[in-house]
Amino acid sequence: MPYKLPIICLIGFIFCSLSVSAKDDPVNLVKKGNISFNAKDYTQAIEFYRNAESELPESPELNYNIAGALHNSGKYEEAIELYNKALNSTEPDIQTATHYNLGNTYFRMEDYQNAIKSYEKSLELNPDDMNAKYNLELSRKRLKEQIKPEQQNQDDQQQQDQQKQQDEQDKENKDQQQDQKEEDQQGQQEQDQQEKQEEQGDQKKEKQQPKEIKKEMTKEDAERILNALKDEQDIQKKIKRDIRGGNYSGKDW
Repeated sequence: MPYKLPIICLIGFIFCSLSVSAKDDPVNLVKKGNISFNAKDYTQAIEFYRNAESELPESPELNYNIAGALHNSGKYEEAIELYNKALNSTEPDIQTATHYNLGNTYFRMEDYQNAIKSYEKSLELNPDDMNAKYNLELSRKRLKEQIKPEQQNQDDQQQQDQQKQQDEQDKENKDQQQDQKEEDQQGQQEQDQQEKQEEQGDQKKEKQQPKEIKKEMTKEDAERILNALKDEQDIQKKIKRDIRGGNYSGKDW
């Protein structure tokens, strides 16, 4: 992505506010810092800028330079802190460049929402900055790409939670069905046991009672019984006859 990080020399500012001409005065320190910065020796540049800071405390321009060196050193959070201090500058160019570079720093941190805000503020001050426009659109694109997998992850997590909840519900239903099945089996066993005990009790009772032996009467048995009954009737008739014939009719002595 297009990137700009201008270094402010601060010479005019320093001569207007200070009358120091020592070997390591703020002007020389800032110059040395700029040379180190351009040589990509950002650690050395920061050291020179920090030394100049003792003579220029809370300088927005110096904070801007230090923030730029920190950004290129990958120390993004520290850079953001100093860029925000640099926004105290009354110079429109410093404010424009600071918003732009804040956008770059947020972009490197993949904080695309704040990057978009910073580029938009930079474009409010300089609507013709093509680099800011390009970076703004790139940040918007990256934000959409960032949100899409996050939303997908949320959907996946939601689906996993729903599946887990369904699995737990299925397990609970299965356990309930198993418990009910065991209860039914136990109840059936108890019923079978009770019926078996009742059947055994009935069988024992039958054994204790005498059994009636039924024998089919044959024809001979029937004739024998009839003959016996007939003989008995004949005997009864004879007895009656004898009794009637036994009246005494002799003479009185």
